[in-house]
Amino acid sequence: MAHATPPRQPLPDAVERTAGRMAALVLADRPDSAAELLTLIEEHDAELEARGEPPSGLMDNGIDLLNTLGGSRSYLQHAHEMLERDDVDPRLRRRLERYLDSQPLRLAERRLREDRVIKFGSVINRITAPVSQFLFGGQVPTVETGRAAIASLLLMHSFPEATIQERQALRAYQEFVERYPDAPEREEVTQKIARYERELRHQLYVEALEAAERAEKARVPEAVLMHLDRADRLIPDEPEAQKLRARAETARTQRDQHILESLGARSLVGIRLDPETKAELEQLAVVVLQAPFDEIARHAAAWEDRHAAGPLLDEMRFLKAYWYLAQDQEDEFVRALTEIAKLDLRQSNMARHARRFLTDPEQNPYAFYRAAQRSDRRDRVRWIMLGPRARGRIRRDLPRPIEWILSIPSFAVSLATSPIRLLQYRGARPQFGGAVLDTGNRYLAHFPGGQHADEVNRVLEKLSAIRGRWSQALEHLQARADPDPEKTADYREKIAKRTLAAARMQRRLDVRAAIYRSILTKYEDTPQAEQAATELQELIRNASPQNIRLSKEFLKQYPQLWAPGALGLHPELLDGDKHNGEIAEEGITLLGRTVVEVSLVDTESVVQNVPRENFIRFIAALEEVSYQRLVIDERERPEPDPQRDLFFERARLGLLEDADRRPAARSNAVFMSTFEKYGVRRPGNILPLELVLQGGLEDFGLAAFPRIRVPGQTPDAFLYR
Repeated sequence: MAHATPPRQPLPDAVERTAGRMAALVLADRPDSAAELLTLIEEHDAELEARGEPPSGLMDNGIDLLNTLGGSRSYLQHAHEMLERDDVDPRLRRRLERYLDSQPLRLAERRLREDRVIKFGSVINRITAPVSQFLFGGQVPTVETGRAAIASLLLMHSFPEATIQERQALRAYQEFVERYPDAPEREEVTQKIARYERELRHQLYVEALEAAERAEKARVPEAVLMHLDRADRLIPDEPEAQKLRARAETARTQRDQHILESLGARSLVGIRLDPETKAELEQLAVVVLQAPFDEIARHAAAWEDRHAAGPLLDEMRFLKAYWYLAQDQEDEFVRALTEIAKLDLRQSNMARHARRFLTDPEQNPYAFYRAAQRSDRRDRVRWIMLGPRARGRIRRDLPRPIEWILSIPSFAVSLATSPIRLLQYRGARPQFGGAVLDTGNRYLAHFPGGQHADEVNRVLEKLSAIRGRWSQALEHLQARADPDPEKTADYREKIAKRTLAAARMQRRLDVRAAIYRSILTKYEDTPQAEQAATELQELIRNASPQNIRLSKEFLKQYPQLWAPGALGLHPELLDGDKHNGEIAEEGITLLGRTVVEVSLVDTESVVQNVPRENFIRFIAALEEVSYQRLVIDERERPEPDPQRDLFFERARLGLLEDADRRPAARSNAVFMSTFEKYGVRRPGNILPLELVLQGGLEDFGLAAFPRIRVPGQTPDAFLYR
């Protein structure tokens, strides 16, 4: 590294100080004084050009700054005039373009244009694919072409009355009226606002009414009335809403009346017991609350023996059934409750309790586990036979008969391609069995040593392994009566391999070291333990306070970073000649304080200290380069990294003596060139079309067809849903 003297002093020169005073005068709203200083900057640039030196580059920025005092309308005209020039600084040009693009009228027109393209493109794109397939020939494409043509004609009715783009345009129009109340376009814009507000209000009313109808079907009258209140605020006194409100109020009144009736006592006549029987019943009640299941069952059986024809016979039968739970005979317990559930609800109090138990997934988990298995088998068969149509017709917000008619050709294609899915089934297995896993885990949580625990663990182990959940698979395997040692070792090795990969991806050194140590502790018998030990030793040996990397291409793109006065690298390191030494593609790494590691081709890296003043200038230049990229290149996005920003701030302030060695303070930022991040910038296509190549086993063919490029949603689209 060559540490040469900087070509100029880092303090601002006379013209830069003049620009600073001009900015202060603009902020103080003193345009005349600011204009005088702008004249001095212009004269200074003229002197530089006369001597053949480059200008200061401050003139255009000064003109732009001065024009901000003329108001929004005046600044708009200035922005258009500046963009017509070819010699404007790229950073200023990009800022002016963004300013014009953010103007309300231009923003509204752009959103409405996108809305038209989306509607037109959605319909046309539905037609181009089947038509192209039809031209390529085939019986199935012919049927599919007819179906798609009908669907595309019916698509237009599904567009909302006020789309997201129209809502965005409405907000932009409103902002324009608020910002420019005296603009000549105000009257026309106000008419557009009234139109789009009317459409939006009607759509929101329809949505509220549809939500109320869904709540009515779900028998929730409070939700119906809530949605109707919203509908009335949008369009009051609509007959359809009033009819729905009357039905909801009637339903709520009837429900409240039924609740009151169910809570009321129908008879005050109880069961008459003699004192001895009453005391015995009280003792039984205490046993039910405190004793284990087998003791409860014995007391209930004793009661039944003494009072065979008593009024509490059903209650005793219910309590006797708990003896089966005490013996881990879950199936017998369920059978006993099933018999009780068959009793007449008007004659037996416990029939209702038994039915409630049998239909509760928490109380009767094995029955729901078996039901989930049966449903899962049906889902697998339906997928093999029907593929994407396994869930029925495609819902297009059309009348159900029309939806079924449009879906018939798709079902034919799905049935014809079922042998292909049979071959694909092995790779598709992870998408099945989710409900079986949930219900099986619920059963094991309630009955870890239950009658069916071994069977459930075997099934869940297999499903977990298919999904790549090795930890769960190992847990279920070890819970079985006879775990396979080979499977146990295989699962442990797979868990260790995945944990090792997770450690390598971890950016914080302390967390990575903790993961390495967990492998050494929990999976010491796996081959990954030796790798973890080696990598942990290397991590401890090579750990540095920072790990901020600048790639070789990034350095070549911005030579001011390694010029004299900054890093001061020898030019030979970046000339492409490996014989005189060359920086590797990894570039350089900032290790903390002023220490820099230079990666070299075919040799070990070099670690050196950069002089303090040079390092401060280097950090300032690096931040300036990052800002320029954000301003000029629309593809760039801010990358939040508080650790990097804190290190840069400390460097700018000269606080470089003590490195912050906390793992939480370490940054792993990477600076790459534009080419490395985005590749070659291709010229944009003038026509809004793209050629799509489509085909596959499901279609029995291959087709190439044009599609209209539909604009994507903006980042703030979720605010207008």
